[in-house]
Amino acid sequence: MQRQEEEKERAAMVVRRGEAESNRSVEEEALFKVLRKRHACRNFEQRELPDKILQKLAYAAHRAPTGGNAPYRFVIVIKDPKQLKMIKLVSPGYFGDTRAAIFVCTDTRVAYRGKEDSAELICASYDAGAAAENVVLAAYSMGLGASFIKSYSEAAVARILDLPEGCRTELQVSVGYPAKDEPKALKKRNGSTNTFLDRYGKLWDGSGDNSTTASEVRNVNFVN
Repeated sequence: MQRQEEEKERAAMVVRRGEAESNRSVEEEALFKVLRKRHACRNFEQRELPDKILQKLAYAAHRAPTGGNAPYRFVIVIKDPKQLKMIKLVSPGYFGDTRAAIFVCTDTRVAYRGKEDSAELICASYDAGAAAENVVLAAYSMGLGASFIKSYSEAAVARILDLPEGCRTELQVSVGYPAKDEPKALKKRNGSTNTFLDRYGKLWDGSGDNSTTASEVRNVNFVN
């Protein structure tokens, strides 16, 4: 009887292991599907974004790391039409008429820690990039489009957002439902996906040994 129970448990473990591997495979494919879809969307439909979706995008931003795990990052979700209109007026890089935008911001008073070159203060801008990318990937996973924006007047935006002294924006992400007639994304330029193995100059395409030299780098693009 005990032996039968042990055999049943082993069989159940095999089934669970197979299900776990299958789930991982599905999750991996879903992730890389989103990565392939991600591009700068600048043509949007005039549709409101539900608060539930905007909350998920904010959550995605907060899942990005911060230097030393310091709580210096915060996000501001913009959905008020008047606020958006003012933001667009001072943002030359804002293309498309979206119904929402998200700012990734830093409280330098938290990151400063009494030193101009504190690791947290230096990391804040890098971490903001990770947070913004999380927002964009989350957006595309939900059928939305998004685009990074850095071309805007920081002083004007800070005033519009009522940012207190010591706080600054790092990046803005416009987000919305992509237009049905949205133009195709631009292809990567040659050389923009170069990957080197072990040292600069040894291009690697993942297929084994690669003898491509540094002098050929500018003319090679392994990933379409």
